[in-house]
Amino acid sequence: MHTVGPKESLSSIGRLYEVNGRVLANYNNIDYDKGISIGQVLKIPPKGTTIDQVTVPARQITQKPKKEEQNVQPPAAKTETKVATKEETGTPVYHKVGKKETLFHISTLYPGVTIEQLKKWNGLATDGVNEGANLIVGYNKTAADDKKAAVEKAEKEKPVVVTEPVKKEPVKPVKEVEKTNPSGTEPTKADVAGKSIKGGAFKAIFESQNGNGTPVTEEGSLGVFKSTSGWNDGKYYCLYNNASPGTIIRISIPATGKFVYAKVLDMIPDLKQNAGLLILISNAAADELGAADNNTSCSISYSK
Repeated sequence: MHTVGPKESLSSIGRLYEVNGRVLANYNNIDYDKGISIGQVLKIPPKGTTIDQVTVPARQITQKPKKEEQNVQPPAAKTETKVATKEETGTPVYHKVGKKETLFHISTLYPGVTIEQLKKWNGLATDGVNEGANLIVGYNKTAADDKKAAVEKAEKEKPVVVTEPVKKEPVKPVKEVEKTNPSGTEPTKADVAGKSIKGGAFKAIFESQNGNGTPVTEEGSLGVFKSTSGWNDGKYYCLYNNASPGTIIRISIPATGKFVYAKVLDMIPDLKQNAGLLILISNAAADELGAADNNTSCSISYSK
């Protein structure tokens, strides 16, 4: 703050504080052409403030004080203390008011903070602040604050769930995923629990399915893919396009009279080497059938 003395002007006071006289006039809501009066108290903006940084509100005409009041310095602006409105969350950040600091100067020290926000956060009714006062200039949000805000937002946006009677669907076979033998070698063939495999472990399931659907038979060429399954447990698998996963298919080789029962895992991959193949079977199943090579003629049957 600066109290105007004899023979002082906006320009001379501006030079004293290294600001332009018109900036000083706009900052104090004064008509530059009207000038100032002895004893008038001016707010001094930060050094180097430009005309573009000062908002010019509606100009007010400053009346010349009476003769007996010319040498009387008005009291400093009174700061009203109120409880700040709690519109922000997080930990408050404080700024201690220094000598000759104003709300405008303080707002320039914290990007994005306006004078109105400073007044709201600190419950100020005027632009005046006292030296040494601690002002809230922002809020630091912690991880807990962000989590709380996210939970509150999710609760507000949570859709209304309309429950309907649960419809019982028939149990579908569980799709089994086979892993390719990383070593590239084939395990030694063994019996299931000391008994002969005789077509594999899925024979009983095939007979159960075969009695409840429409029989389907096809003939064509088979291909072979590597799998670790079937060598020790008799669980043979296949890839086939015309039956749903979980279906058990009986695969036989007319030339040898051998057969196996294999569970469908998925459809045959659309690759060049699989063109023209009816079915792909695991290498353990191919070994049981005596069909070690691709394009071996076979016959399949299952219930649809």
